[in-house]
Amino acid sequence: MALFGPSDKELKQDARKEYDKAVGLKGDTRKEHAYRMRIGLRARSHMDKLFVDGATKAEKYNETVMLNISQGKKAPAAPTTNEYMKLVSASGEVWSYLPEEYAQLVFKYGMQYQSVEITGPKAIDCVQKISNAVAIELKLDKPLIALEFLREQLTAEGVDVDGEIAALAGDGDDDL
Repeated sequence: MALFGPSDKELKQDARKEYDKAVGLKGDTRKEHAYRMRIGLRARSHMDKLFVDGATKAEKYNETVMLNISQGKKAPAAPTTNEYMKLVSASGEVWSYLPEEYAQLVFKYGMQYQSVEITGPKAIDCVQKISNAVAIELKLDKPLIALEFLREQLTAEGVDVDGEIAALAGDGDDDL
């Protein structure tokens, strides 16, 4: 125990325990549903923030790669993330846990979107599939809508996000 409260390590462990507890809940009481939903909303915020973090780090990484190439140096290792993230909630800061395979994928899609390797609708579709998987794990009644900020931005730019996502479903491109 740290001098002024739990350490970040302990708070991260608690975040994982909370996620695992939510996944393991068997009942369907109002209290259990509320707990699962709270963890689900935390996971959605975690995914949104991870995506933005991936995009931000991609921009810096791409600049460094170009600089290194121009100087004849080796490219640096690509950035990665981990399964824990500190979020700001209505009640203050809270640590969130997202299984590593999900966290790495969401981060990768943020990097790919920023690097223009995938379109906005493709990024939204890919992250939404991860969000759907989390909702299923948590036994939520409804899916969590991922990357709502990006959906709104693209729609404001005149992109038919839902139409483009529907078109992606028919192209057989499930390599991501």
